[in-house]
Amino acid sequence: MSDPRLHNRIRRRRKAEGLSQRALAERLGVSRQTVHAIETGVHVPSTSLGLRMARHFGCRVEDLFVLPPDPGLRARVAPVASKREVGSRVALGRVEGQWVAHRLPDHGMSAADGILTGEGGEVGATEGDVLPLADVDHLLRNVLVAGCAPLLGAVAHRMGRRFSDARVTWLRAGNGRAVELLTKGLVHVAGLHMSVDEADDDTVAAARRALPGRRLLVVNLTRWRQGLVVPAGNPRGLTGGGDLLDPDLRVVRREEGSGANALAVRIVEAEGACGLPGDGPLADGHAEVARLVRWGAADVGIAIEGAALAEGLDFVPLAEERFDLIVPEAVAATTPVSRLVDALGARGFRTEVSHLPGYDGTLSGQVTTVEAA
Repeated sequence: MSDPRLHNRIRRRRKAEGLSQRALAERLGVSRQTVHAIETGVHVPSTSLGLRMARHFGCRVEDLFVLPPDPGLRARVAPVASKREVGSRVALGRVEGQWVAHRLPDHGMSAADGILTGEGGEVGATEGDVLPLADVDHLLRNVLVAGCAPLLGAVAHRMGRRFSDARVTWLRAGNGRAVELLTKGLVHVAGLHMSVDEADDDTVAAARRALPGRRLLVVNLTRWRQGLVVPAGNPRGLTGGGDLLDPDLRVVRREEGSGANALAVRIVEAEGACGLPGDGPLADGHAEVARLVRWGAADVGIAIEGAALAEGLDFVPLAEERFDLIVPEAVAATTPVSRLVDALGARGFRTEVSHLPGYDGTLSGQVTTVEAA
């Protein structure tokens, strides 16, 4: 029996061990002709022979036999949040029965799952054809998580290292955009950070607004402090949020809907002002706020403590916050997403978070069920 769609790596593995076809055949208890037929794709081995080959080479069966990438699939295309996301390279995931494609930044630092083709590659397209760069089974394992917490990068790495049936793609997004993507069914999970004093009630309310009538899970990722990121040594001597109203300061701005922007608005309102002065640079996330301050492009910005410490900068705390993940319960029941929830509750993850400067893993993995409104 043969299957022209099935590719195999037997010859490469055999050559790497310096074995002839006859020598491999003797070890497997088959004829040399059988090994030749398998290597050339003329014959597909039985399940038992495939398992014996995997055992011999010390690998999985799927490491020896693979299906070629799917010739193409139709996907919804998420709207772009930045001019950087204009290329045709995308991250892919299947969300509640539909393929979803998220454009990746064109600098190519993140590996793509597929390439948008035809009209799907045009800016503003809401759906299109995608040429997958991996087999569909691999893509089905992908969990799309939108949020601004840099810690989600470590979560993605931990998931890929720990599980073979699940992986995470972190899509950088502020509070507002993350919830919007979840509302539209364009991600599996959305991240949201709020003040510790308000988080319980406000996070539940935000979750219910995003997906009314659905049972949801709120899973804690971490707690952190958000505040002023200033150059090392704090040369301007900044001490609190009111200092942001100094017209001589170049203040990094964040997009409307982000947690940092919401904190800035609260500061401005508390001071009775109309808005932040000046026209500082716009940053895309906590890490970029810190980089802009370190490069001297701005005097101060609002971001999390971990971002400031990572760039060797000083930090003036303004608010204690918790970062939670919102997950529809039905989505959380699927294997890849359930793996994510389990990973966040593992002792090893909490321990790791607690040893990262600027993060608190005490509540990491804590799950709260939100009943349908």
